[in-house]
Amino acid sequence: MITKWKIFLLMIMTGKNGKSDNTKDSVILLIDSDFDLSKIKTIKKDFHYNQIISFDYNSHKNLNLENIEHQISDEFITQEDTNKIQDHLYTFSKWYYEKSIRKFFMIDDLNIGQLLQEQFIDYMIKFLKKFFEFKKIYEKFPNSLFISSGILYEISAIFSSNVQKIDTDVEVNYDFVHDKVRIDLNLGKNRINFSISSSKYKKIKHFSEKFTQSLFEPKITSNSHNVLLVELSTEIYQKLLEESRNHNINLIQFGIRRPAIWNMDTFKIIKNSKCGIITPDSLIDSELKIKIQEQKNLITKQILELYRQDEILSQYFSYEGYSFWCAIKPIIQKLFEKRTEHIARDIQTIKALFQKITIDTAVIPSEIGITEQIVINESKKHGIKLALLQHGMYYDTKEAKETNLSKGLYPVKSDKFLIWGKVSESDSKNNGFIEPTKLKIIGHPGYDSWKSTSIHKDTSCVLLALTGPEHMFIQGHQVSNIIKFENYLEEICKIVTAMKKKLIIKIHPSFHVFDFTEMIKKISSDIEVISGGSIMELINSCDVMIATNYTTAILESYLLQKPVICLPIIDYNLGIPTLFDFNADMIISIEKVQMTLEKLMCDKEFKNKTIQRQNKFVEYYLSNHGNSSKKLLEYIKTM
Repeated sequence: MITKWKIFLLMIMTGKNGKSDNTKDSVILLIDSDFDLSKIKTIKKDFHYNQIISFDYNSHKNLNLENIEHQISDEFITQEDTNKIQDHLYTFSKWYYEKSIRKFFMIDDLNIGQLLQEQFIDYMIKFLKKFFEFKKIYEKFPNSLFISSGILYEISAIFSSNVQKIDTDVEVNYDFVHDKVRIDLNLGKNRINFSISSSKYKKIKHFSEKFTQSLFEPKITSNSHNVLLVELSTEIYQKLLEESRNHNINLIQFGIRRPAIWNMDTFKIIKNSKCGIITPDSLIDSELKIKIQEQKNLITKQILELYRQDEILSQYFSYEGYSFWCAIKPIIQKLFEKRTEHIARDIQTIKALFQKITIDTAVIPSEIGITEQIVINESKKHGIKLALLQHGMYYDTKEAKETNLSKGLYPVKSDKFLIWGKVSESDSKNNGFIEPTKLKIIGHPGYDSWKSTSIHKDTSCVLLALTGPEHMFIQGHQVSNIIKFENYLEEICKIVTAMKKKLIIKIHPSFHVFDFTEMIKKISSDIEVISGGSIMELINSCDVMIATNYTTAILESYLLQKPVICLPIIDYNLGIPTLFDFNADMIISIEKVQMTLEKLMCDKEFKNKTIQRQNKFVEYYLSNHGNSSKKLLEYIKTM
């Protein structure tokens, strides 16, 4: 609490009027989005601060709305510092491998810490950004008094003894990745989206799956190859499921995160395929519930023992002699508290699955998801072959190796990596250091039925595939980059509106997307903003697509014969992917957007040449287009 005595001492330190004459006597207020902005007026009445520094976009935005002068923490670090923070993120995120504490994570050959790597990274990138930024601030103002609350107080206290904590009534927000699930619905022509808690989502999923389990019980036979499809989208892999009818193979859908059936379309797809469904809840009986509770107790016991290793963890979570373990320990405790029961349930459910049915091959979309990691572990124990599917375009550069590993894109534990084409093969060998024998070019079954369709429309249309600031990178949290992104988006909207063209904005389906809808609607209420559903129909309806980042939607637009302009707004220091190198002419600056749009819409020769060049890239990047489902099923039988 800020007492009158402390204020008196502060005034002596800073001068009679409380104002600093130089940096060594300054009083700095540190603010992030958890700070209660109404406190500023109270603090100002008590004493004069020399400076306010905001540490994230929301606090910066709120300060601007109140016309309060401040600096942004981004300004204190260099590009070199930014790259260093990202590197340290990947190092710290592998804490579960540390020899002295690894035993506390191990449950039946499964590393519990690794199960939560994705969620750990999501929190740590925000923490490390503040940690490194404050370190630079402290080095510039070593004798200043720092006033803060929440995590900023915990960080500032690591470096300085001259800190003041502000009492706050704001409850600490412990939201982690997957705490909420976004629901996208089409109601006629209207599209709505909202979020619900993961617990509510699972209750709804459990209720709906009671019917699907009984209708599509898998038919397991000894003379057929039984393939477990883990967390794969029924909609995306429609062609693969339907093609299974032509093969002596049994496909079995299993998903803890996503249901196999969620609407009439997916019901029809499953009905018209030779695919069975096993739901998680169908495996749980009274005996398994006891095992789940025992598993939960064991995990809890081991994690509690982990928390007692403060000396080891203080050394591990440190930088240049400054340990931040005490600052992040409560967050990690909350993460495990939230996830332990779910992990115990998932482990025992998947064990029951492998005991119930005979599986010859398991197919997974990544190696990072909790479901996928447990399936990997059980497959290894039962001698079952594992196939990792490439499920999107990714940066095929040496700079992106750690990023790709952190996303579970490479086959570290899988037996085979079923890839889209030669580019992915080259990247896996040269950048991912994957053994060539693990690689098999298949193509992408999800694109087998994709084809260009002419849609009658009264006006020309531009589709903006909006991939916002990436939350897995420090650059995606820097205020300057978010402001730049916002300004570019506003400029694109104004350009297309001024050209009298219809603009549709397709937002990337992620919880970490900034909501720019209000700003967009201020420019024009006619701009359509869509967050859910397939992008194929939208691409077919447009004349040109604009992409704000490297995204799979670019390849999808190429497939549908639509020209693409790419405007990479934020540099994530991931190098130049093959696609950008191949089609360098269409990687443009904001100044060239209008000119390029007009040329693509009015100059048929230019448009055709652009599409021809795009077609060459598709041939180079994507193999077996239209036939990859058949190729995949034939290959799996030989594994």
